[in-house]
Amino acid sequence: MHRPVPDPMTGTVLEDRYELGPRIARGGTAGVYRAVDTRLERTVAVKLMHPHLAEDPAAAERFVREARSAAKLSHPHVVAVLDQGRAPDGVPYLVMEHVEGSTLRDVLRRRHRLTPREALDVMDAVLDGLAAAHRAGLVHRDVKPENVLVADTGRVTVADFGLTRAVDQHTTTGTVLGTVGYASPELVAGRRTDTRSDVYSAGIVLFELLAGRRPFEGDPLAVARAHVDGPVPDLRALDPAVPAALADLVAGATARAPEARPADAGVMLAQLREARALLGPEELDRPLAGAPAPQDATEALGVRGAARPRPTTTPGVPAGSPAHDTPAPGAAPQDAATEALGAQGRAEDRTRVLGVRPAGPVPVPPPAGSSDPWRPVHELRPARPLRTAAVLVLVALAVAAAAFLGWLIGTGPGGTVELPDVRGAGPELAEQYLAAAGIENVAVHETSDPAAPAGTVIGTEPSAAAAVRPAEQVVLLVSTGPERATVPDVAGLDRDTAHALLAGAGLGAGAETEVFGDAAPGTVVGQGSPAGTDVPAGSAVDLEVSAGGRPDDVPRVLGRPAEEAVRLLEEAGFPVRVEEELGAPFGRVVRQTTDGAGVVLTVL
Repeated sequence: MHRPVPDPMTGTVLEDRYELGPRIARGGTAGVYRAVDTRLERTVAVKLMHPHLAEDPAAAERFVREARSAAKLSHPHVVAVLDQGRAPDGVPYLVMEHVEGSTLRDVLRRRHRLTPREALDVMDAVLDGLAAAHRAGLVHRDVKPENVLVADTGRVTVADFGLTRAVDQHTTTGTVLGTVGYASPELVAGRRTDTRSDVYSAGIVLFELLAGRRPFEGDPLAVARAHVDGPVPDLRALDPAVPAALADLVAGATARAPEARPADAGVMLAQLREARALLGPEELDRPLAGAPAPQDATEALGVRGAARPRPTTTPGVPAGSPAHDTPAPGAAPQDAATEALGAQGRAEDRTRVLGVRPAGPVPVPPPAGSSDPWRPVHELRPARPLRTAAVLVLVALAVAAAAFLGWLIGTGPGGTVELPDVRGAGPELAEQYLAAAGIENVAVHETSDPAAPAGTVIGTEPSAAAAVRPAEQVVLLVSTGPERATVPDVAGLDRDTAHALLAGAGLGAGAETEVFGDAAPGTVVGQGSPAGTDVPAGSAVDLEVSAGGRPDDVPRVLGRPAEEAVRLLEEAGFPVRVEEELGAPFGRVVRQTTDGAGVVLTVL
C-alpha cells in the first residue's frame, strides 16, 4: 500500500507480540508500520503515536480515546481496529487491519480521473462505511482520497479515524484538523461540526473523481477562505460530459449551509444510488473529457492577482504527474520529431525538423561590396573599447543574476524547508522549533478545542511536513480550551421553556427530579448549576421540577409485598423509590419515609 521508509523502530517488539517491520506511512500524530502479530501469525498495521506528542498526557489520552471510538466500528468498508496498548516508553499505539493495495490518491495519480461508474462504485463503499460511523455516533472529519484504501482485491475501505469525535460533543476545531482541500466551511471556520461535515468532504472527493482535480487550488489559507466564502463550482459548467444527476448530487453534498446538505452519509448514499439508477450504460462508462484548469482559490474569491504564465500542459494535471506531459488538444504530439524521421519522410523534411543543414556542398554567396578593384572586400575597422566593456559588464551581470537566482531558489528565501510537527507543544517552544528549521515569520491564532488544554498548539497552517519557504508565514493554531457557556436562570419557568433556554445557551438539560411544592406541576424550582456559572459548552444542567402540592393521605404500606406497596402508592399519585437491603430475600416493606421527591420504601 505504501513504500517502506527506514525507521529506528523497525524490529521492535511491542508487548512481546507485535514485531514492527518497515514504516509505511507517517502522519501528523503517528507513524504507521507494517507488523507481524506473532501470536496469531498474521500481518497487521501498527499506528504508533509520535513520542513528542505522547509526552502530553492529554494528547495521549485523546489518542487512546479515539482508538476506542474507532474500535466500535465493525463494517466491511471500514479498516478494523484490532487492539490497543502502550510501547515500553509509554507511547500509545493501536493495531489495525493491514490492507494490501493502494490509496485512492495513488489511483488518481495513475488514472487522473475515473468514469462515472468507477466513481460511483468507490463512493458507494466510502459512504457505506461513513454511514456505519454516523450510526455509531461518530464523525470522521478527515475524509479525503489519502484515507480511502483500495485493496488488490478491489475492496474499498475508509481508514484513519484519528480525528474522530462523538457527534454529541459538538466539536469545534481549527482547519488543521482535516485537510483544508476537503474541509467543510464550518470546520474551517471553527464552528460545530457533525455528520454533515463528512458529507461535504465526501462531495469534494466525488467532485475530484469526476473532474480530475479539487474545486479549489492554491495557497492553503486562500483555499480555506474559498470553502467558507464561495460556492463549489458547478461540475456541468466545468465539464458538460458529467451527467446532470451526478452534478446535482455533488452540488447538494457541498452546499455551503450544513442544513442544505444530506443529514448524514446514509442519506447521501441513498441519493447516490437513486442518481445511479437514472443513468444508462453509455453515461456510466463514457470517458469524460480532459479535466478543466483548476480554479485558483483567489480567483474564486474575486481577488485579482499578478498575471502568471500558463504552462503548456494538460489543464488540471499537476506538474510531475503521469499525465503532465500529455499535449493539449490540437497541439503537436511530443513524438513529432520521431514521426518526421520515419521511413516515409523526405530527407529535407527530416533535416528541417532537426534544424541542421543537409550534407553536400553549400553554395557560397558572392561577397557584398564595391566593384572597385582597389577597395578590399573585407574592411578592417578599429576596435571599439566601449562596446567590449559593455559586453563584459552584461556578461558579469548575467553571471551574478544566475548566482543570485541559484541562492534564492536553493538555500535562500526562495528555497523550501519541511514544516516540523509542533502539535502538543506550547507556543514559545513551537516557535523555537520553527526557528531551528529556518522559519521566522510566525503568527498565532487562538481557537477553542474540546480536548486540548489551553495554551497547547493543536496544529499549523500549512500543516506539518508541508514544504514552505523560510519567508512564508506559518500560523500556529493554539487551543483556548473547550468552548465555554454561561448557565441561564431557568427557575420559575415551565419545563419546555427551560429546555429551550438551555439549548439556546449551548447547554443541555440533565437529570430531572420531581419535588413536592407550591409551584404548579412542571415548573422548574431548582437547577444543579447556579445561574451565571461558566461551564464547558454542551454540559448538561440538572433540574428540579415541581410535582405539585404533597397529598396529605399517604397510604401506609408497611409489611406489604414490595410490588403491592409500589402499586398502591403510585395509584395515590406518589412517586416511589425502592431501596433493597440484604438482597431483599423476603420482599416485604420494613420502612416507609417521605422526602421532597416522593415516598422511599425500604424492602427486606
